[in-house]
Parts: sequence; C-alpha cells; structure tokens
Amino acid sequence: MKLAYVSARFPFAFAEQFFEPEVESLGEAFDVVLIPTRATQNVDRYPELGATPHYIGLFDARVAALAAREFARDPAGVLAAFAAVAFGKCALRARAVNLVLFPKALALAHEARRLGIEHMHVNWMTSSATIVYVASRLTGIPFSITAHQHDIFYDNLTVPKVRAAEFVRVISARNCGHLQDLLPADLRAKCVTVHLGVRAPEAPVAAPPARTTRILCSARMCEWKGHRFLLDALARLRDRGVAFACDLAGDGEIATEVAALVERHGLADRVRMLGNVPHGKLVASLEAGDYDLVVLASTEQDGEHEGIPVALMEAMAARLPIVATQTGSIPELVDATNGLLVPQRDPEALAAAIERLAGDAALRAELGARGRDRVLALFETGETTRRLTELLLSSAPWRAAAVPSREGRKSLR
Repeated sequence: MKLAYVSARFPFAFAEQFFEPEVESLGEAFDVVLIPTRATQNVDRYPELGATPHYIGLFDARVAALAAREFARDPAGVLAAFAAVAFGKCALRARAVNLVLFPKALALAHEARRLGIEHMHVNWMTSSATIVYVASRLTGIPFSITAHQHDIFYDNLTVPKVRAAEFVRVISARNCGHLQDLLPADLRAKCVTVHLGVRAPEAPVAAPPARTTRILCSARMCEWKGHRFLLDALARLRDRGVAFACDLAGDGEIATEVAALVERHGLADRVRMLGNVPHGKLVASLEAGDYDLVVLASTEQDGEHEGIPVALMEAMAARLPIVATQTGSIPELVDATNGLLVPQRDPEALAAAIERLAGDAALRAELGARGRDRVLALFETGETTRRLTELLLSSAPWRAAAVPSREGRKSLR
C-alpha cells in the first residue's frame, strides 16, 4: 500500500523528530511518502529513512497552480469542501488558519491522486488534519489521524474529521479519553490508544559510578514545560552543596527568559543551554552514558499538558532514571517502580528527588533497568508500529485480516 504520512514540517525541518523511528518502521510494511503541510524549505533533513519526501510549499505559485487545477477538475466538490471548512464548528482562529491553508488542501488532493496514494495518515488534529480531510473529500482516498496532546483541544472541526476518518490513533490513554469526551457516543469507538514508540539501543553504556552528577532536561522552552521550577530546584541543590552539571536541550519562545533565570540564580557555571540538538546526537549522548539522570518539570495549563514525552522514553530506553512531574500522561510511562514522580510547581520536591538520585548510584541503576524494561515492553517502536500497521491495513481496500510477518511486509509495496 502506498501510504502518505502527513505531518506539519517533518522531514523538511529539524522538528517533529519523534516521528523518525515510526516512519522508518512503517517503511518495512508500506511504500511511505512523507508530506508536510507547513514546511517552508525543500531540504530533506532525514534522507536515510527509506521513505520518499514530497514537498508542497506552504503557499507559492506551484500550490496556486495545483489548487486551480483541482478546482477546474471538480468545482462543485471544491465549493462543498470549502463550505464544510468555512461553516463547520471550530474556533475562530482555527477557522481563519483553515481558510488560509485551503489552497494547500486542494494541492494535496491533486498530488495524492497523481502519486497514487492509497491511504493518508496525518499527525495533529489541527490544520494538518483539515488539509487531509479536504483532500480526502475530493479524492476519495481514505485517511486516518494521530492525535497527540494540545491538538485535541483546538476545536478544529473535531467531529467531522473523526466522522470521516477511518480511525483516530491517540498516543496516550488519558488523551484518548479527553478526545472521546468531545465526541458524540457513536464516534468514540473510532478512537484507540496506540503509543508513539522509540528505538531501544541494544546495550546502552552505563555511566561511571563516581563523577559529578550530570543531568539532562530535553524540552521545548515554553512556559508549561516548567523550566523556572527546575532552575529554582537546581539553585536549592547548589545551596545545599550538591555537585551537579545540567544541560538544557531545546529552544522556544521563552529561551531568553530561561537564560536570564540561569544568570539570576547564579547557575551559569553549572547549567548549559544547548539550544536545539540534532535528534541523533542527543540520543547518542544518552546511549553513551553522558548523563546520569533526566528531569522534566512540566506543568498543566488549560489545553497544554504532556502526552507521553518521547524524551523520557528515549532516556529510559538508554537505562537512565527519570525525575518528572505527575502531569499529563507521564504516569502512563513513569511510576514508582521505574522513576521518581513529584508534584508540579514544587521546586523543593523536585530538588529532593534529584538529590536522592544524585547520591545513590544503586538506585539510579535499579530505576534505569526497570525503566528500560517498561519501554521495551510497551513503547518500543517495533511493537507500537505493528499495532498502527494493523489499523492501517484494516482500513486498506482489501481489508486485510492480519499483519504480515516482517519478512513478508516488503511484498505489500
């Protein structure tokens, strides 16, 4: 089956890096074409994935020409799709974005038909799903959706999209419940929980038992990720005489504010801001034993909370212990048997948990081993992609009854 895997910017930007292992695994079963909806540069950042990237600009002369061709082909269908987008139930801001991107949806319809796409699978319930929803209406190509976290709450044609989709895969049980709460009863069964998976290294290197504790926080720099609470906790540890070094990987809208907090707390000699680190490089650092523990101080705000963070899954796969907050869907991954969970917005509890792990190498090793076991059992990309593949095949024209073996999957292309 020829599968269009649709995202916002992947693979034409160093963004959405967490899709990489899933795309690589899907390539074992399908002929995968990667189509972003909001990419602005035609440069493939992941050329080794074995999938075919297909660039369609955000809005340029080519998009306008393709949209015009699609309108000429089926003006009545295009007008009906436009009415569904313009007058369907959604928030005002979402409606505006949908209308701006409507030509892109027509361009996708043209290209999906030309490329012989048999199924479109789109990430994000937001404008990316709107584009695919319109393209499906115009082409008859079935589609499905992966809903992640904040996108569930955007009120962007949620009911008509779910009604038209073959299924909606949600990456955590908590968020699956949130989405089902927004739907009429007859659509709730379309929503299923299938985690986003990660690759697990064969034999991650254990960190040296005696050294200054090295901490990693890999998170986008936005308010709800809780960097200010983490820096408060680190300042408390410094004042207690705890030796540590902490790397902050990621960038975002509050990066300048975070840098100022590092200076204000007097942590510049202990905290490094790495900015965006290439995904492969960061994972290699985890597997090489460059860090002793990983921390995530996320908070919950209206419409913003964690799904199941890939950064934590990758750390656990590399046998690293976790300190995280009891927010979002994190407890579906981390619990008392494999990590330390603390209340949100509580720098003292965060500091105590970090200090406990910093001073106990045996506990770090025990929690790290249990965390790896959990990832291997429930979050390894081979297993999560197998379940997604089952759903995709059940939506295929031939309605396959079972997923082929790994050896036989290539024959489906």
